[in-house]
Amino acid sequence: MRRFGRFSKVARGRTLLAALCVSALVFAACGGDDDDDDGGETTETTAPADDGGDDTGGELTDSFRGVTAGAIKLGIVLVDYSAIADFVDFERGDQERTFQVLIDWINSEGGVGGRMIEPVFLEYPPIPGMEPSPLAICTQLTEDEEVFAILGVFIDFTGDGQLCVSRDHDTIHIGHELQQAWIDEADPGLLLTPGGVPEGTVERLLLLLDQEGTLEGRTVAVLGDDDAESRINDVIVPGLEELGVDMGSTGILTITGTDTAAAQGQLDGIIERWKEEGVDTIFMAGLTASAKQFVEKIGAEIPDVLFIVDSGSVAQQAQDLEAAGTTPNPYVGMLTVEGQSRFDRWDAPNETLQACVDAYEEATGETVLPPEEAEVSPEGKTIEIYVAVEDACDELLMFKQIAEKAGANLTNDTWVEAVHSFGPIAIATSNIASLCEGKYTANDEYGLVEFDPSIGENGDWAPVTELVDTSEGRCG
Repeated sequence: MRRFGRFSKVARGRTLLAALCVSALVFAACGGDDDDDDGGETTETTAPADDGGDDTGGELTDSFRGVTAGAIKLGIVLVDYSAIADFVDFERGDQERTFQVLIDWINSEGGVGGRMIEPVFLEYPPIPGMEPSPLAICTQLTEDEEVFAILGVFIDFTGDGQLCVSRDHDTIHIGHELQQAWIDEADPGLLLTPGGVPEGTVERLLLLLDQEGTLEGRTVAVLGDDDAESRINDVIVPGLEELGVDMGSTGILTITGTDTAAAQGQLDGIIERWKEEGVDTIFMAGLTASAKQFVEKIGAEIPDVLFIVDSGSVAQQAQDLEAAGTTPNPYVGMLTVEGQSRFDRWDAPNETLQACVDAYEEATGETVLPPEEAEVSPEGKTIEIYVAVEDACDELLMFKQIAEKAGANLTNDTWVEAVHSFGPIAIATSNIASLCEGKYTANDEYGLVEFDPSIGENGDWAPVTELVDTSEGRCG
């Protein structure tokens, strides 16, 4: 396979929180993002102009819930890293301070179309059963605080929290770790992400695999669990069939609680069918079916099998086997699709990210250290201030651009009109991004990557193709 560019250690913090919450039974420990469904035309990302104006003009008034003539009330949701300190090896510093610094910067430059941002900060533990829960956060911000929109990494893997905001309370949410089904169920244009969703990752992965001819002459089977079944049936299998790929049987593992005995028995039968069908390539959906205990069994029974995965966080499993000295490591050569790596992003920040970094450093007198220079706390946690800056920058400036396009009469209706007609948009974490009607995930810049055990201490993703615009001109 061809390789381009410079390898990097990929930061997967948010998605590893997903692994922590969803599948503790499969992952012995958590270590260490997003992707979308459609795209827009290529554009070099630049920082939005801070002219204090709006596209439509007009007098600023008290136009909507949380919007007055002089201010916009925003809910800012923050992960409580102390609640998950035993499970992750990173933290994000003072997240509220990071958001506040960038809000102060935006306000000093004229705010959002002349209105100042008034934040309401709430912190929560991203673990089911702990309080405040996502539903409690939703109720407090929408009913008690009556905010216009909610930003932040708001994690609820049932989707209830996100849909409480964007469907049940008709409130805008710009966040991460979304699923296409939730976006489809929310009011159109109210649930958005700078990144992407798993269904979009699959579509882009199939697009690039087809362009590279990777699946030619191969027999491909699909493996997932109950949680991934709809994505398998609606996106993965139809996508492979459309490419004309020779197909083996699809395997769905049933996992209940912490007991994987039944799933192991199911997998034994599935593997025997795959052997009969001549399967040599397995597309694994989700973080559960791609865990070590299943992959090692498949690798032992089908030597030289090629694994394709729809989540970059599976690299953590591969790294665990490398650290344990497992030979052969069945994950070696595993393929997926990823956007711009954090290493490369911070090696040459685009204008949007650089503007946020400059604002943070000027206000705090502190340097935002890039990934390879991030400091370690006395507790042994990597302090990823750079991630906190990325997230706050993406969410706040994405909000600002859309709200200013909506104009002086800022309401849900004018917001949705702005989203549906937006086109290319500037974000900190990608050079190519867009929004339009039916497309509420912004990032369009992706490339094919493979797991290379020679990178770093225990291996990581290495580029196979250049990053390209995978939007196919949808929002152009």
